[in-house]
Amino acid sequence: MGSRTQLQPRAGADNESVETEEYVINRITVGIIPKVWTDLQKLITRTRFNRTDVVNRAISIYAMVDENIRNGNEMVFRDPKTGKERIVEIV
Repeated sequence: MGSRTQLQPRAGADNESVETEEYVINRITVGIIPKVWTDLQKLITRTRFNRTDVVNRAISIYAMVDENIRNGNEMVFRDPKTGKERIVEIV
């Protein structure tokens, strides 16, 4: 499975819109435990993203969560129907 390429507009030197491709700057090999493998497969099926896209998004989300928690914020899941909130802790 290859990684998805996204084209994003960017202002060129003459202020024209030009397309730039996101590209792979590094590759890693990781050991995946059975539960995480199952979760990954479910995400691939539900989102229709490939493995690379799911892992890239997961790392980006984790980086955002980690930064917010380090800045003293809490991660809260709120049920829009009931308004019930749960504070999520990552240990």
